[in-house]
Amino acid sequence: MPLITHETVKHMLRDLYGYEISDAVAHSIAQNAGPMLTLAGHLGSLGLRGIEPPFGYSVLASEAIRLNKSK
Repeated sequence: MPLITHETVKHMLRDLYGYEISDAVAHSIAQNAGPMLTLAGHLGSLGLRGIEPPFGYSVLASEAIRLNKSK
């Protein structure tokens, strides 16, 4: 599992987004980020090819067309 430290979390949020967070929040994020990154690395092996992401362009366009037809 990737090791993400709370210091890394604090620096990234401050440098990238200008967010200042407490040590407690940074520890919580760091504890959850490692397992999430590990699982994200295995998504390719789940056989999801061909499934459109829920907010992909084609899904959003289809939904917009459907909503316009119902008016």
